[in-house]
Amino acid sequence: MANPCTVVVTLEPLPGCADEVQTVVARELEEIRGAAGCEAYELYRAVDDTVWLIERWSSREDWQAHFDQPAIARLKRDLTPLLAAAATRREMYSAR
Repeated sequence: MANPCTVVVTLEPLPGCADEVQTVVARELEEIRGAAGCEAYELYRAVDDTVWLIERWSSREDWQAHFDQPAIARLKRDLTPLLAAAATRREMYSAR
């Protein structure tokens, strides 16, 4: 059995762009959640307007494969001009 993969993505919007970042991500959620192995793909917004994605995949291979989805290409294209810095990803696995 594969070890499930949890990923936390941090998006730091430019000042005044948090609503647009959230909207751009939200419109792609359905397609991303339909990817093979996607167990959860949740969007959060912190009180400082940082936008977070918390993802859970059945395996690292499923997570890596989702980067080939058209939705991910659109996210990269549409989010880049709205972010103060490149997105950060934290990939992790259960320690038990």
